[in-house]
Amino acid sequence: MLELGFSYLSALSLPETVQPHLERLSRTVDESVSAAVLDGGDIVYIARVPTRRIMSVRITIGTRFPAYATSMGRVLLAALPPEARDAALAASAHESFTARTVTDAADLAAELARVRAQAWALVDGELEPGLRSIAVPLHARDGSVVAAVNVSTSTHRVEADVVTHDYLPQLQETAAAIDADLALL
Repeated sequence: MLELGFSYLSALSLPETVQPHLERLSRTVDESVSAAVLDGGDIVYIARVPTRRIMSVRITIGTRFPAYATSMGRVLLAALPPEARDAALAASAHESFTARTVTDAADLAAELARVRAQAWALVDGELEPGLRSIAVPLHARDGSVVAAVNVSTSTHRVEADVVTHDYLPQLQETAAAIDADLALL
């Protein structure tokens, strides 16, 4: 039985491995959930389960956003060695999407250090007004961070403390289950 399960999992790609976990998490929290990888200074969505339209742009597989302004991007940037992180940050013009967007290099560095220490990131209205998201990393068998997953919601519907107290533990549990599957790949 284990051999059959390993054969099945080893044939899956990262998006295929992540998708069923995202679907379960989305049903549990009743929010949109996504997974992304880092590509230079951007995140690229590789899997998604939308529930409500909470952004002005439609997010699909392949959608790109500047990593510095997103929860998944901050998790991915925080996991990089300093030189790679600096190169990824330099790949983006740090524009303000909202009045809350962190663009100052020193402030971003401090935020990424905090994210690295706590192993999760909360971004509140920085990419788009009214959008709040929380993300955690996904790990390969060797422990390296290969992707990130997040839960996104509306700042008008869900308070930040609900996101950190209710959604974060469920997000971390989902990431641990995905990590276990990725360890078999």
